[in-house]
Amino acid sequence: MNDRNLSPFAVSHYEVQRGLDELFSAPVDGYRAAMAGLGSNLARYIAETHAALLREVDRDIFVACTVEDADFLAKGIIEGLASRMSDEASLKLACFWNERAKESGYSVAPIQKQYLEPTSHSKVTVIIVKSVISGACVVKTNLMQMIEAVNPDSILVVAPVMHKDSRYRLKHEFPESISSKFEFLYFAEDAGKGDDGEVLPGVGGNVYDLLGLGGSEGKNKYLPEMVKSRRRRLSEQDYCPV
Repeated sequence: MNDRNLSPFAVSHYEVQRGLDELFSAPVDGYRAAMAGLGSNLARYIAETHAALLREVDRDIFVACTVEDADFLAKGIIEGLASRMSDEASLKLACFWNERAKESGYSVAPIQKQYLEPTSHSKVTVIIVKSVISGACVVKTNLMQMIEAVNPDSILVVAPVMHKDSRYRLKHEFPESISSKFEFLYFAEDAGKGDDGEVLPGVGGNVYDLLGLGGSEGKNKYLPEMVKSRRRRLSEQDYCPV
C-alpha cells in the first residue's frame, strides 16, 4: 500500500501488520476479533511508551471511545492496560454516541448519549480511542467533553489508522495550552481519502457496517456489553454513571 506509512511499533511487530491486513477481508466476527487484537497491541504500545504513567497510584486513566469501538478496539485496550496498571480501579471508561452531520458545510458530531465513570483522583490522563481518524471531527467533540468533565493533564490520541493530516487538524482546533498535552499513537498513517471523506486504504470500508452494527443509524441504538458490565459493577457500588 503505497499511500500508507507504518509506525516504528507496527514495523517491528508482525502481528500488528497482520491485524491491519485482516481488516480488508475478514467477515464480521473476524473483523471484530481483528479490532480487539489491534486494541491489545495498542495497550502494549501505550505500556511500552508510558510505563511510569500506568504505575502512578494517584492518577485516573480514562479510555474514551465511541459506541462502535467499545466492545472491540476499546475492550482490547482496556483489558491490555488493566493487567499492566498498579491500580486497576483507576482505569475508567467513557463512551459516546455521536451523530455525524453537516452544518453550513462543516462536519459536526454532536453527542446524543454518553456513559462517563466517576473520577477518583485529581490527576487524569485521557486516552481518546478511535478505529480510524480522518478529519478528527468526532475526536474533537469527544475530547472537548472530556476536557470539560475531567480536566486531563495529559492526552493520548490512539488509533490503528490515522490520516496524515489529522494530527494537524486536531491540534488546530484547540489552543496551545490544550494541544501541547496531545500525544499521538497509531499503527498506520494513510495519505488517501475518498470523495466521502473515508480514509484510504483505512480500515477496509465503513467501520459501522464491517462491525455488523447496522450503519451510522444502527450503531447509535447499540448498547455495548462493555458499558453494561461496567455500569452493573458500579451500580453495585451505589454509583450510576451519567
